[in-house]
Amino acid sequence: MSGTLGGRVAVVTGGARGIGDAIAAALKEEGATVVVLDKLAPEAPRNGVRYVETDITDPESVTAAFAVADGLGPLGVLVNNAGIQRVGLVGRIALADWQAVIATHLTGFFLCASEAMPRMVAGGRGGAIVSIASTAAFVGIPGRGPYCAAKAGILGLTRALALEGASARVRVNAVAPGFTRTKFIDQGLADGSLREDWMLERVPMGRLAAPDEIAGVVRFLASDAASYVTGQTIVADGGWTIQGVTHAPDWLTPPAAATAPA
Repeated sequence: MSGTLGGRVAVVTGGARGIGDAIAAALKEEGATVVVLDKLAPEAPRNGVRYVETDITDPESVTAAFAVADGLGPLGVLVNNAGIQRVGLVGRIALADWQAVIATHLTGFFLCASEAMPRMVAGGRGGAIVSIASTAAFVGIPGRGPYCAAKAGILGLTRALALEGASARVRVNAVAPGFTRTKFIDQGLADGSLREDWMLERVPMGRLAAPDEIAGVVRFLASDAASYVTGQTIVADGGWTIQGVTHAPDWLTPPAAATAPA
């Protein structure tokens, strides 16, 4: 793919670092004018990317941010990537933590889509909305109830919006990453809610994803190469959610597996 998003504006939430930063870079390479909405300042700003300080849980802040994007050209892509994490068991975790996670992941998606969808429809060229879900939308993770609930909600809203936008050529999809080397993972390792050896044991490919690998899936869904794909969720998890057992007995291990290159 090269240049298929030329002449279009792509808004990426939570794009100051991690997966969001990789997504911003990928869409810029695809020719888009990229606008990043984030509460945080970028650690390493990318040339040609516009950064707008935005609280995506605040309707007025979101409206103001999209007004900035309007001045740069027609909106063609929205990527809902912003997210936070709060860890605690239900019954112990504070209501404020629950509300913060739901507001950032799910309400933020709703508010940004509420701005993006009418613009894409009115522009007559359609567009693409891609949201970052998680394998946590499909599996249970103790201590991460708000996160699991929010990510599952993203899948439901993705399907509903895909139907609402289909006749206007607005495609709505999601990407569900597995364990990816980001600050979220670092946070989990630091607070003890995750262990790297535990994660690697559960990923058949035997490694964590790099942010660029998730960004590549978003790039595909945002581009014209995915022109007939809508309402779908692509899971990029190295095989974690499809396995029936963590470790197969030796007699079930294909001989080629022992000699295959890493």
